[in-house]
Amino acid sequence: MLAAAAVAWACSAGGGGTVTGRPAPSPSRNPNIITADELSRVSATSLDEAVRTLRPQWLRNAPSTIRPEAEGTVVVYQDRVRLGGPESLRQINPLQVKEVRYYAPSEAELRFGPGHLHGAIEVTSITGR
Repeated sequence: MLAAAAVAWACSAGGGGTVTGRPAPSPSRNPNIITADELSRVSATSLDEAVRTLRPQWLRNAPSTIRPEAEGTVVVYQDRVRLGGPESLRQINPLQVKEVRYYAPSEAELRFGPGHLHGAIEVTSITGR
């Protein structure tokens, strides 16, 4: 019994695999956060390209149930400073970013105040707060 446990442990300890020999599953990613590690794995010259590759749904405008006729887009913040719309992401180098976080409209309104019918994207720079 003890020998079987030792063999199972030895098989699972080497190389990050499981007892079945398959690689261990990668940890699930948060659909509302892009980490610096994820950004480093994407070949992108701007944060706009990276977001479009990793989380394109963040940039799609869904009709607002509060005001269906309302125009607008997601609002972008960098280090707690409002930059503007999603076009602001084109000016940000993804290699200088620690984290990118998407807030749904209700969360964005609570965090940043009114005017976020399509949500918000908050960029935290490596040198940011």
